[in-house]
Amino acid sequence: MKVDFHTHLATLEALPEVFFEGQRDNIRRLMPPDLPAKVRERVPDRFGLGPEDALGDRHVAEMDAAGIDLAVSLIIDFGLAFPGQVPELTDLFATHRALADRHPGRFLVFAGVDPRRGVPGLELFERSLVDWGCRGLKLYPPCGFSPSDRRLDPFYALCAEHRAPVVIHTGPTTPKLSFAHTHPSDVDDAAWRFPGVDFVLAHGAVVHTEAAALLAEYRPNVYLDTSGFQAEHRRGRWGSTLGRLKERGLVRKILYGTDWPVHRQYGTQATWIERLAGGDGGPLSPAEVRWILEDNPREILGLER
Repeated sequence: MKVDFHTHLATLEALPEVFFEGQRDNIRRLMPPDLPAKVRERVPDRFGLGPEDALGDRHVAEMDAAGIDLAVSLIIDFGLAFPGQVPELTDLFATHRALADRHPGRFLVFAGVDPRRGVPGLELFERSLVDWGCRGLKLYPPCGFSPSDRRLDPFYALCAEHRAPVVIHTGPTTPKLSFAHTHPSDVDDAAWRFPGVDFVLAHGAVVHTEAAALLAEYRPNVYLDTSGFQAEHRRGRWGSTLGRLKERGLVRKILYGTDWPVHRQYGTQATWIERLAGGDGGPLSPAEVRWILEDNPREILGLER
């Protein structure tokens, strides 16, 4: 049971165009001034959603080719951050339910709700757990809230009751949003107050790695996922990053995640499964790779062997 713990639905409903516009703006600023005009115009276009895959068929085909059995599909609630640019949250939930129904046993949906929605948002989250089969909570603090905000306490209480993990974005994101609440330390108070809830620091094995590792080392209920490691691999740093996490004894705290469909311009799902271990001479043993792909997510999700 190989698990990709961090994916999204490849549609502009789930990942709106404004999200990618911010990334492209930054890429243009980073380009060397002597690039030919045609290249300057073309390169940013690679950083976008790419072909839409509203039914998840292409995603499943890539999962099959990579030997990935199960993917966690994360709903992000952009509604308050990008008003008028995303569908109604209930419609987005319905789209993800349709994805899971179309591909039985291949997707676990994590509900995304901004805590500033108040009681209606909490009721929507509870209904998603009880009636719609959602298996966890996805939080996106760059939208404008802290993951330790007390308004999240009733959400975390439901997570404890239903053994539902929480995936929380950490690190930079689109420049269209604030980075104010994206440091791993922002999660600490919530993880301390809710020891019965497993908190996954999305991108924690890639960004703010020292702070993320420290939290995972000392909080039994804090984990790191690898989403975004594709960029580290391109920069030649992924093997050393994995090695440092291994030296700290954290391999059992790492979950494999790709952030599909983001980064797919750099390779297929099969490409990244091959590169998980860090390439030839990478620091992980076959057993440790198996922990990251299979044993660690199975335990958090409560899946049988």
